[in-house]
Amino acid sequence: MPAYLCHGFRWHRRSVRVYVVVQNLDDASPEWIIPAKSATCILESFYNLFDFLPYCSPSDHDINSPVSSEDGNLTQNTSRAQSRGHRSRSQRGHGGTSGADFFAQDWSVVKVLEEYDPMNLDEVSRPYAYVADYVVPVDLSVSIAEEMQKYEERVKADRDPPIMGPGSDETGRKKANKQRTGWFEKLRDQLQRGEEIRWYVVVNGDEVRDFPEYPQE
Repeated sequence: MPAYLCHGFRWHRRSVRVYVVVQNLDDASPEWIIPAKSATCILESFYNLFDFLPYCSPSDHDINSPVSSEDGNLTQNTSRAQSRGHRSRSQRGHGGTSGADFFAQDWSVVKVLEEYDPMNLDEVSRPYAYVADYVVPVDLSVSIAEEMQKYEERVKADRDPPIMGPGSDETGRKKANKQRTGWFEKLRDQLQRGEEIRWYVVVNGDEVRDFPEYPQE
């Protein structure tokens, strides 16, 4: 049962449906956005639409093998323009082998997630998906405080941070009126304005959701 600690915001299902239709994303599945083909289609559309996002491309990921850093994050430095400086293309924590479709998103600094309870037969999909700029797969356990500290250190060191320091609306930070916003805050404003950016634990009871195979009579 894949579980993830993530820093991000909820993307309401109605907004997902509208986005997929308006952008004419034939390969995207708005009720279940995480299959590799669907997630790649949606994420690529983000980079095509929003030039404030750090440059990322799945074709670059195919060509260049990711380099494993000391803390286990997969990193590749690139930028949309030289003025933006260098950035880690994939931000995910150490450990974790669950969720093959999720790891197909390694090329992107933005991730999408779904939560799902296979025992709840009253829902085809949850009321929202998740969009994140930091995701840690949780196999057994993870130190939440340690991962939050890693994220804080990354934000402080980044020349083009995803959120703008103490002014962010992330839970645990002091809200303040500010003129500047980070690229992840701008993405939130484009996809789901008013939604909080905060830490979530997302559990997905069945990422594949295959139909059972019954023997033919």
